[in-house]
Amino acid sequence: MWGLEWFKSDISPRGSFPQYFKQVGEARVAVGAADVPAETQLLTQAFKLTGRGKPYTSPTTGAWSQPGPKCGPFTVKLADGSLVTYAWHRFVDQPSFQQCHWREEKKAALQALVEKIHAHWPMDRDYMALPSRGALVTLDPALLVTPPHGLEVGYVPIVTRQSAQ
Repeated sequence: MWGLEWFKSDISPRGSFPQYFKQVGEARVAVGAADVPAETQLLTQAFKLTGRGKPYTSPTTGAWSQPGPKCGPFTVKLADGSLVTYAWHRFVDQPSFQQCHWREEKKAALQALVEKIHAHWPMDRDYMALPSRGALVTLDPALLVTPPHGLEVGYVPIVTRQSAQ
């Protein structure tokens, strides 16, 4: 779940993103419709809106299947209405690590460290100083998944699909 905080703007109405921009040095700066040069003909153009994209789906071969998940798949519905499918992998067996080709000793050391963190670091504690300004983001509660029994330590959820439904 995410949100935006809207500030007063002379360029676009509250709750609307600016539509026009110009390049100023290295920056792209929003401008109001009154500042769009007539010769660009941008004010009279209509652009077709895009449709929904294809669902994200991870591959089913290679690092995604070997060594593969320990448990799953599971599905959760996010606040935006999309469905996320995930499976539980041993930390060092997750697909992104398979490209590293680590020696077994290195994998074992990393897995042991992650297991210590999972076993001794509760979720309801701060592990770094809170920001001195601004606000922390909030997460969609559906993203905070509970591991299946026996996979509480040393396992992580890996998303394999997200679709509109």
